[in-house]
Amino acid sequence: MIKKVYIKIVIAILITGVQIGCSDEFLEEEPKDFLTSSNAFLEPIGVEYAVTNLHKNVRDIYTAADGTRPHVLLGLGADLAGFGENFVSGARMNYEAISSTDGLSGIFWSNMYKIIKNANVIITRAENPEIVWEYDAQKDELIAEAKFFRAYAYRILVQLFGGVPIVDYEVEANVNDLVRASKEEVYDFIIDDLLSAIENLRETELKPGRITKGAAYHLLAEAYIAVEQWQNSIDAASAVIDNPNYELMTNRFGSRSDEPGDVYWDLFRIGNQNRSSGNKETIWALQIEYETPGGGIETGASGFTMERAWGSRYHSLKDPDGVNGFELSDQYGRPVGWCTLTDYVAYDIWDIDNDGNYDVDMRNSSNNIHRFERGDFIYNNPNSAYFGQPAELETVESQELRYWFPYFMKNTTPFNHPGGVINTGRIWRDCYVMRLAETYLLRAEAYLGSGNRTLAAADINKVRERANADPISEGDVDINFILDERARELTMEEFRTLTLMRLDLMFERTRDLNPWAGPTIGQHNNLWPIPQREIDLNTGVELTQNPGY
Repeated sequence: MIKKVYIKIVIAILITGVQIGCSDEFLEEEPKDFLTSSNAFLEPIGVEYAVTNLHKNVRDIYTAADGTRPHVLLGLGADLAGFGENFVSGARMNYEAISSTDGLSGIFWSNMYKIIKNANVIITRAENPEIVWEYDAQKDELIAEAKFFRAYAYRILVQLFGGVPIVDYEVEANVNDLVRASKEEVYDFIIDDLLSAIENLRETELKPGRITKGAAYHLLAEAYIAVEQWQNSIDAASAVIDNPNYELMTNRFGSRSDEPGDVYWDLFRIGNQNRSSGNKETIWALQIEYETPGGGIETGASGFTMERAWGSRYHSLKDPDGVNGFELSDQYGRPVGWCTLTDYVAYDIWDIDNDGNYDVDMRNSSNNIHRFERGDFIYNNPNSAYFGQPAELETVESQELRYWFPYFMKNTTPFNHPGGVINTGRIWRDCYVMRLAETYLLRAEAYLGSGNRTLAAADINKVRERANADPISEGDVDINFILDERARELTMEEFRTLTLMRLDLMFERTRDLNPWAGPTIGQHNNLWPIPQREIDLNTGVELTQNPGY
């Protein structure tokens, strides 16, 4: 019986994984598929597996494809980075070339609507009266988790595209007359889904990575900011911050706490992202397991390419004699430097004193950012005459920038690449989606919006205090300072592009801070184009395009 149920579950997941958009792929259903899918949802385990598939759908944003796809959301082509190696399509380097046939827009549109479709199937099928639930609250918990994921997908859609069609039901026939809702209507839908989910989500996770009330409140705080409901946002963020299940980590913890480092370094070591490590800062972490079927980094899978994308290609640097100064090592792995950092995030946001020294901010210590100007990189090629000596900035700065920009240690697993595998450029730990430091910064943003700079500064200082950074005053607080603090704390974690698009600052900050993409960006690029394919297939009514495309 168990084997039969498992087969049904696998079939159901494949069916609900059909891409969704305004296209025929999204809308076309065959009767035999519905029969099989219905059978798979006759037992609780079928619904559980379908919810697990939603977790995979989100993890796939990070791990399912090689190249720049997730890194564009993380800030490539925005204010954080430019493209260091021009061989992968889709990087936001020339905004003038983006049109309605843009491949990246099409991918994110279809993938987010796939999540929405999958969530709608769960929400509908879980109401089947024939299902015998294992405990009273099980159905409501699973529907709540599905609503959270539907809200999460719409959050990405509305920030990338503005108003989009709202599909809140399981589609059972061809539909070609989907109409864009307004941005405000989409946010209202997100808020309603999250409020409904909060009623039935658990306070603490059922298993590592599962969705809790805290995750829904965190996302709700951001949604309320977007519609300028400041007090509601403050209340939602406070529901997380005041929850005793969560706290900023201020003492060493986890798998490598007996090694040189600091608590910020500990946050990004393998095994330290879940509560079992003692980490009470995590709100939601995607589960990634090395060479485990379904774990996101199986042999041959794309995996989480943070090291490859955001690490400087140190192993191509020459020493002063023109000899290779470095070889691949377990310390740094095999970064390629796809995402070459802007001066803004590499230097400008870190305070420097009159002697040219960086301040005491833990996040910029040698533990957490390796810099050539500090002598953090040591030549490791025994064939180099400079073996064992620090590589000096004067030697490397004439070489390609993507070889020597500052290397954030959160993007590698130093001296801890599992199985000694150092040549893939993958990262081997679970992936933060939400942690409490960001909740403080969201509440600071809401306080700023409400006009209370004093409390905004207090929340920012809570984050800075953990990092040993100097406190700020209320006069320092504006949206640009909050964005700077988000960069110091969350760079290469938050979807920076979404943050800037939510604030309608993508154009301004990319223009001013990204020397590569900035000259090509226009005001209309604060939104991406609606995919032309979806417009063409929606023949019953016009699916309007965003201005400028």
